[in-house]
Formats: sequence, C-alpha cells, structure tokens
Amino acid sequence: MHTTQLESLLNWRYAVRKFSEQSIAQDKVDKLIELTGLSASAFGLQPYKVIQISDQATKQALLAHSYGQQKVLDNSHLLVFAADMSPLTSQIERYIQDFKANRDLDELVYSQMEHGMKDALKALDGESQYNWCSEQAHLALGTLLLAAASMEIDACPMTGIDKAAYDEVLALSPLNLKTVLIVPIGIRDSSDVNAGTSKVRKSKDLLHIEV
Repeated sequence: MHTTQLESLLNWRYAVRKFSEQSIAQDKVDKLIELTGLSASAFGLQPYKVIQISDQATKQALLAHSYGQQKVLDNSHLLVFAADMSPLTSQIERYIQDFKANRDLDELVYSQMEHGMKDALKALDGESQYNWCSEQAHLALGTLLLAAASMEIDACPMTGIDKAAYDEVLALSPLNLKTVLIVPIGIRDSSDVNAGTSKVRKSKDLLHIEV
C-alpha cells in the first residue's frame, strides 16, 4: 500500500455518528475480524476476544447501558472487545503449543520462551491483568479501524459504556471475559454530515517532540 493510499484511507474513516440500514455481508465481517487478528500484541498472546453481535434484541438490551448512544442499536454488527481474564499461565501454554505447531525450533527455545513470558507476567494481579489486556485490545482496535477503512466498512470505537452491565447482559463472567470497548460497524448514512467534514487534529509541532 502506497503512502498516498494509506493517507486516503485515514482521511476517509471517521467516527460515524449515524449508520444506514445497510447490512454488511457476513463474509466481510469474518474477514475484518481475521485481519484484526494480525494486529501487534505483546508476546503475541492476544489476551482478548472479539464478540460479534447482530441480534437486535441483544443490542437493545445493551443500549440501556450505553448512555443513549443510538448507534449501539442502529448498526450492521456490534463488536465488543473483551479482556481474557483466564489464567495467564494457561494462555501462555496455549500460545506455546500454537507456536510449536507453526515453527520448527529446538525444544529448549520453547521452554525458554514459556518461562520468560511467565516470569514477565507473574506479578499481574486481577486489576493489572485487565489493564494489560485492555492495552492489547486497544492495539487491535487500531488494526481493525484501518482494516475496516480498506474494506469500506464504517466504524465507531466507543468506551462510553457501562462495562460491568455489558458483562452481565452478555454473560461474560463465566467465560472469564470482561468488556473493554465496543465498535459498531456498518455503512454511513447519507444524512451524517460528519462524513464530509475535514478532520481536526494537532499540527505536527503540537503532536511531535524530537529528542
């Protein structure tokens, strides 16, 4: 992808205020999630899950915990990023098994990797694990937004929700998951004037410090 193409995609995408009634084909949603899975992640662990919701009744139940933001209901699909709160030792062991299935390395290398990862993360308590997993989910969000733009899928990342209530509605606790953020996706409505406005961003001088 040329820089000019990337710049065009970044200028095309915006935080959609209103979605149309158009639906996104399921194969495109599947591809979007697949591309999101290629995101950078600490140790490659990807300690989160992406929950895909198309059921309107479920969206309606979540709307009550979204501070009246109607796009939680009016979209093609609602994606929920949730932190994986299962034991990190188990997540690491699963990752090492996947790594072995895809690489041909000496067993000592796998052992060193596993012990190194476990040692680096062993001090995380429940709150720290949630915060760390949330950071990884936010990295994946950036990938999702760019991938969505490349597929002409509109999206609106949102954190202004009652996360605990989302956990309850979606019955996430038994799955060792905790809500981090949501991303309604769909096709922008032609009446959404924000689609055609220029972005207001910091200048390079305000954004950038050179040391």
